[in-house]
Amino acid sequence: MVAFLILGLAMVRLMTNMTSLLAKDSIAEEIERDYGKDRAKELETKYDVANVEFYWVHTMFVFITFFTTILFWWTCYPINDLTYFPDENWNLFTYLLFLTVPFLFFMICEIIAPQDHAGKQVDLKAYYYRFHRVILGLAWLLQVGLLANLFVFFQGELYSVKVLGRVIMLAVMLPMVFFKNHRIHEIGMTIFFVGFIYTIIKYHIFAAI
Repeated sequence: MVAFLILGLAMVRLMTNMTSLLAKDSIAEEIERDYGKDRAKELETKYDVANVEFYWVHTMFVFITFFTTILFWWTCYPINDLTYFPDENWNLFTYLLFLTVPFLFFMICEIIAPQDHAGKQVDLKAYYYRFHRVILGLAWLLQVGLLANLFVFFQGELYSVKVLGRVIMLAVMLPMVFFKNHRIHEIGMTIFFVGFIYTIIKYHIFAAI
């Protein structure tokens, strides 16, 4: 229950931050249209709104993070069944390992979007590259945690498509953690998105048919 509570708080944090940006950007556009740019800046500060420039790489990462949170919650539900994972299999190590993933999800959702943006011009491209080491570093650790959970709780086979996919993701993501080159991030995030959609279709759509 602690793990699912943390996941729920992470999702709320992510939705709150992104919805706030969308709402404040929409209001800022209306103010600029009605009062002009010179008067708009003063009003935007007064009414706590902001102009937001979205960046597709950042938006794609938010999308993947949101649905990965849901998928982890969904796939971990069988652990509640004692016939699937008996109580005697739990110990302090397995409990902390399981909690590692929700903790990392929460930290990612906390840092993924700026929060102090009253009356400011919010450039999500600049924000993403300013904090890319923290954001993607946490995401890299998250993939390691998911891989470890796959072996411990879901009896994942070492030589399997799921394991290979996560290893490829770790390899592709590592340069994105250390380098700010836009091309590396754009190509890497595209690979992640394609892989994510493939995973959804193969394991969560056709597998259920």
